[in-house]
Amino acid sequence: MTDPAGEGVALFVPEGDHFLPTQFTEGPWDPDAQFGGAPSSLFATLVEAVPTLVPMQVARFTVDLLRPVPLSPLHPTVRVVREGKRIQVVQASLWAGTLEVARCAALRVRTVDLGDLDLPTGEAPNPLPDSPRGTWSEIFPGRKPPGSRLAVEYLFEDTGGYFSDPTWVRLRVRVIAGRPTSPMARLAYLADLASGIGDPRDAPIRSINADLSLNVTRYPTGEWISITGTGRISRAGIGQTNATLSDTSGPVATVSLARLVDLLPAAALAGHGGEDRPEPAKPG
Repeated sequence: MTDPAGEGVALFVPEGDHFLPTQFTEGPWDPDAQFGGAPSSLFATLVEAVPTLVPMQVARFTVDLLRPVPLSPLHPTVRVVREGKRIQVVQASLWAGTLEVARCAALRVRTVDLGDLDLPTGEAPNPLPDSPRGTWSEIFPGRKPPGSRLAVEYLFEDTGGYFSDPTWVRLRVRVIAGRPTSPMARLAYLADLASGIGDPRDAPIRSINADLSLNVTRYPTGEWISITGTGRISRAGIGQTNATLSDTSGPVATVSLARLVDLLPAAALAGHGGEDRPEPAKPG
């Protein structure tokens, strides 16, 4: 796939003190709700715009998706709750009208040069595959892919599944139109893609993550990020995913996601004597 042309192609367009979501934020579960990586990347951009007393980077970054984030104008609020020369804590919220739809907390840590010490950095990942992963129809048979999938490019060895280990991904559009996208913002967006790890492809279930928690050792270099990890699901309908995110030099961050897991409607009907069952739950 070729890159979208022009710096105006982005997840969000700024308009006054609001951000207008574009088609590229549309999530896979609801055409009126955003993919979780979109507000996460907007949060990262807002956090990085906050001045610091000394050079710092984000070390921990958490997002709570309080309810489905709509494809409507979002108003951010940002505040510093701890200021210092060693750490800074920033909290931010996104509002759709008077409704808070997502919340973020970021811990920023001062940076120093540790020189040429022999330090544990983790193993280098597998190299990038030589060719793209395949066609969109393999992921979304019989329907148009959501806008969020058009914003991302995949590379992985063809194993016949949606995810292989590792899967390489990159964000193909800017986070905010007309503004450069930082490595942290790209990382925040792509981390949400780990949510699919651990879902059995032959089970009549679907899941959606209600949060995202990133622990960042360093910012990635280059656009491509690999995702490798594990997931598990309890019979109570709660899932957990834990993954490592790497660039071509090695690991850069870990991500964990808590997931709501539901039976698909037909399976729920079959397993409960045909009683009326609601649609699978969404955050909030």
